[in-house]
Amino acid sequence: MKTLNRLIPLLSLACLLAACSDSGPTEAQKKKAADEVSAIDIPEKTLESLFDVEEGFTLLSLKDFEVFNEKSTAPSEEKNWSEADGMISCKGTPRGYLYSSESFGNCTIRLEYRFPEAAEKNENPNTGFLFFITGENRIWPKCLEVQGKFAEMCHIKSNSKEIHLDVTDNESAREKARRPVGEWNTIEVVCKDGALTSVLNGTQIATSKPSELKSGFFGIQSEGDAVEFRNIRVQKLTD
Repeated sequence: MKTLNRLIPLLSLACLLAACSDSGPTEAQKKKAADEVSAIDIPEKTLESLFDVEEGFTLLSLKDFEVFNEKSTAPSEEKNWSEADGMISCKGTPRGYLYSSESFGNCTIRLEYRFPEAAEKNENPNTGFLFFITGENRIWPKCLEVQGKFAEMCHIKSNSKEIHLDVTDNESAREKARRPVGEWNTIEVVCKDGALTSVLNGTQIATSKPSELKSGFFGIQSEGDAVEFRNIRVQKLTD
């Protein structure tokens, strides 16, 4: 619907120019055309998606998550997470994570994230994406993780000592696909019967075989570095 709304002014402009093409537009018509173009609701750059638009995905915003923080009494750390213009920002402290209000099993999750250029002072800035969060909230919860850490982007691991995970990882593919600090990277994770497949900027990086965890909440980590997220989408998969 938003796309259609943006096209309507453009169609009106095309009709206006066609109607006056024989004799040429007057100054008044030129002004009207310019005003219509400037009135088009063009989305903020932060909302532009690096993914192709596909039906069946639900866009998640900050209101779709709960916050868990490591215990801290510092007032400056109370607002670690914020959202503006469709982008979720994390300051990195205190340590903790967002976790979805809804539990997911078989699904595909897509998102885009970047470490701001200021993060270059840290050569290996860190965050992560948590899948199948189960049990109590803690640092860190029982779950599987797709790494957001720069050097290990899209690696899959277990965040629980009692869960062994059989993982295949392609380091050379990661090196070729990864974009530098300051640029957006796209992450896609397909969850199917407990097995995960991670894709970085269109390139498959890692797979894991099923474990005992097959459903749970989805989370995004705060691990000491500023990081930004946008276009977080989920598509539930049928069996």
